[in-house]
Amino acid sequence: MFVLKKLFFSTLIILISSCTVKNFENIQNINNYSIEIKTPDDKYNLYFKESLKRYFQNINNKKKYTLTTQITFETTKTLSVSGQNILKSTKARIYYQLVNKDTQVVKSGSINSFPALSSSSNSLYTQEKSINHIKERLTKSLAKSLYRRIEIIIRRLS
Repeated sequence: MFVLKKLFFSTLIILISSCTVKNFENIQNINNYSIEIKTPDDKYNLYFKESLKRYFQNINNKKKYTLTTQITFETTKTLSVSGQNILKSTKARIYYQLVNKDTQVVKSGSINSFPALSSSSNSLYTQEKSINHIKERLTKSLAKSLYRRIEIIIRRLS
């Protein structure tokens, strides 16, 4: 009796695991689109482009869509909680346009990031490095959110 229970549970586990692997392969094969990414040639736009390339992982050679993007930053001075130190608040905005291969605009718009505060330091070098790190983090974050948005748009089209 004990051997039959073991045999039953082991076959049940094998069947369940094989079904989940099959479903995972089907989900992976749904994303058979390829996107060409175009950005301006400055530092943060190229960094943004490379971050997006990592997310999309273009396997197909045929480009079905073209994504034109541009990232801009806005830095303003704000006061800290205690009101004695001046902090800098940096926001990023992405303008994007997704175009089909037939030059038909699928979606265009912009995405704003949450503001990121930089430290208040007397050193100009430290302030510059702090703002550069914030811009890089905002670029990565917005690349991920744009990837998710484009993925949803393309799945709705399919």
